[in-house]
Amino acid sequence: MQKIVLLCLGMTLSFLSFTYAQQPAHKQAENGSLYGKLIDAQTNNPVEYASVALLRAADSSIATGMLSKPNGDFSFPEVAYGKYIIKVNFIGYVTVYKTITLSAKNNNADVGNIKLSANVKALNTVEVVGEKPAYTMAIDKRVFNVDKNLSSVGGTATDVLKQVPSVNVDIDGNVSVRNGSPTIFVDGRPTTLTLDQIPADAIASIEVVTNPSAKYDAEGVSGILNIVLKKNRKAGINGQINGGLSSIGGGNAGVDLSIRQEKFNLSLSYNLRSRQGDAYSTLFRKNIGTDTTTYLDQINKGDNGRKFQFARVGFDWFMDNRNTFSISQGLMAGDFNNNSALTLYDLDENKNRVDYGTGIDNDYHNFRNYSTQVGYKHTFARQGHELTADFNYNYAKSKDESDYSLQYYTMGHEAIDNPVPQMRYGRGGGNTTYITGQMDYVNPLTDKSKLEAGLRTTTRTFNNKFNTMGKDFSSGDFVLDSSLSNDYHYTETINAAYASYSGSIGNFGYQGGMRAEQSFYNGQMRSIAKNEYSIDYPVSLFPSLFLSQKFKGDHELQLNYSRRVRRPWFRDLLPNYQYSAQSASRGNPALRPEFTNSFELSYLKDFNRKHNVLVSLYFRNTQKAITDYYTDTTLSINGVTQKVVLTYPVNADTRNAYGAEFTIRNQIARGWDITSNLNLAQTKINASNLQNNLSNQGFTWFGKVNSNTKLPYNLTLQITGNYESKQILPQGERAAQYSADMAVKKEFLKNKSLAVSLALNDIFNTDRNLSYTTTAYSEQERYRKRQTRELRLNVSWRFGKMDTQLFKRKGGKKEEQQGGNGEEF
Repeated sequence: MQKIVLLCLGMTLSFLSFTYAQQPAHKQAENGSLYGKLIDAQTNNPVEYASVALLRAADSSIATGMLSKPNGDFSFPEVAYGKYIIKVNFIGYVTVYKTITLSAKNNNADVGNIKLSANVKALNTVEVVGEKPAYTMAIDKRVFNVDKNLSSVGGTATDVLKQVPSVNVDIDGNVSVRNGSPTIFVDGRPTTLTLDQIPADAIASIEVVTNPSAKYDAEGVSGILNIVLKKNRKAGINGQINGGLSSIGGGNAGVDLSIRQEKFNLSLSYNLRSRQGDAYSTLFRKNIGTDTTTYLDQINKGDNGRKFQFARVGFDWFMDNRNTFSISQGLMAGDFNNNSALTLYDLDENKNRVDYGTGIDNDYHNFRNYSTQVGYKHTFARQGHELTADFNYNYAKSKDESDYSLQYYTMGHEAIDNPVPQMRYGRGGGNTTYITGQMDYVNPLTDKSKLEAGLRTTTRTFNNKFNTMGKDFSSGDFVLDSSLSNDYHYTETINAAYASYSGSIGNFGYQGGMRAEQSFYNGQMRSIAKNEYSIDYPVSLFPSLFLSQKFKGDHELQLNYSRRVRRPWFRDLLPNYQYSAQSASRGNPALRPEFTNSFELSYLKDFNRKHNVLVSLYFRNTQKAITDYYTDTTLSINGVTQKVVLTYPVNADTRNAYGAEFTIRNQIARGWDITSNLNLAQTKINASNLQNNLSNQGFTWFGKVNSNTKLPYNLTLQITGNYESKQILPQGERAAQYSADMAVKKEFLKNKSLAVSLALNDIFNTDRNLSYTTTAYSEQERYRKRQTRELRLNVSWRFGKMDTQLFKRKGGKKEEQQGGNGEEF
């Protein structure tokens, strides 16, 4: 198959200058589009060359106009938000008037089939809303507008998610929502990309769905995070160029270009990013023996390098006002390396140093990601009635290398052979194929009821081969170390179908749905004979129920339930060992999916469009909960027996979590809004199936504040702070952590097309990971810190001009467009 390409966010507040309130607010222009079709009322044939004028409702002045096409279609792209009157007249027909309102909620309006007859069509009305804020809340979904976020400019998707309320990201880029693992999608579909492989400048918004309905994948204990990539469909030629530098080394650059003319839209984007930062970690372990106690003090100092590029091309064909065909292609390529100098000290029971070891622990990862997405959308005459189908293909391949050495010395700096010296290198790679096909159908049966249904299939295939060669110091030869090598093949197929029905009776709304998923797993460890497993789940049912009640005064109450699943990821199943000094980790081929029953009660209140309060109470009961398990064991590494603390994922009996989440958005003054998020949770993990009376429980809380302020002289200031209390683990806990970010942006030129932003991430340099683990024979403290305090300077320039006549051929039939020579932006 030809390989083609695709892919490609608190606890501090700001104090304003007294001059702030004296400055006028700047409102960014917002545009939408509308379209429809003219047909004869008696024959239902299309009416061509009829005059269609778009009038401003305020004064009936002409905004623009055109003649209907031979098939009766008409369309008006790039129309400013507002209320309009569509005026249709043609010889032999009675003039028809129809009102329409374009707003942020209705920015792509289909006015349906307009029948030309003796009767005048009744007017419709749509609510007008204001400028889109940085964060919007609904009872079922929250949307974070990345374009309005400054701290993540020049970063990655990891930096974006750090800014999003409700979302927590640790030092390794692991994402959690309400202390659970969400499913992460890109444009609503799975991806082989990781978060640090997606540039922030390519992201339009982040959608947070904490308890999805049957329409969404059942994967994800705490819901879904959908990363929506930018798609520019403005008429004419327009785009943006950006570039930046980082204080820790490296920079970023990118360009976005869009060409839109009538039925066709072509978009191109390219982003390049590089970073080089220091990394530091320590591990202090108490080893408890039968007759003695010793200690290990391990220090790693090094650096992390990240270089990647992201390219994408997209094409949209608006075949007519009802049918759209889209195809997009992308290429992602990068080189990630982690270099570390290793020092270990062995200590006696009085914590005196006995001997020490030095060495290196380096790894290198090169990857390529190819993907394509093909989509089709058909809209019917009735608003909201549509059929969509799409196909996604992802292929990724990687090259992996590792180098490790450790030599022990006496405290007098003389080399010793006990403990035994170690030297090894690893070479290998793998590939992943991810194919998804989906079809969705939405039919608004009446004004108060809707039917949704769909089909989906996904197939994932992983191949990974990695050989580790260890040095035999007696002969000087390097020999294969089978304990650290692997040749692994894994396939997964998930088929799904869903149906849901929603309706309302007065102010009471309801939605019931059922999703059926069929899954098959197969894994083969080819380097070890007859090591294979196969797991089939013929049918798993995932029901969902949503009940809502709207009250007078813009407030709403909702109760919902859904069943969720978390399936093991490829690396959770990979049984090969990762070893460093006296610590090791591996996957678990016997790991099984965990299933969760999720309940949520939410209340949303809006105060005069300036203050929003969302309160949610939730409870999650998880069976076969996936968690990490620590055990003392011995491994044969390069022919030498090593005592290590081994970590691997397991299925615990149960995990119960209940809590409350409060999200408040306040417009303190014109141009200043603050979004605050607080999550309180009690979690209990029962793992008595692994070890007698093994359980842990505790209270955790997480808070984040985002402050957005428009200052005089076209300045914008943003401050974000977050705090996470200690997290309960089955055999220990992770210490509390906090961080704060700040950014300022200055806009230049008459149309604010030039912007310069300066962002300081992790102002107090506090973002780190500190954990404590206890096993039967050891007590361990682990500290890890990366270079997270970073100053980034970025410059961006928007360019372009709306021109709907850009590619018109000379001669032939032309559509008449009125309203001037276009709009600069």
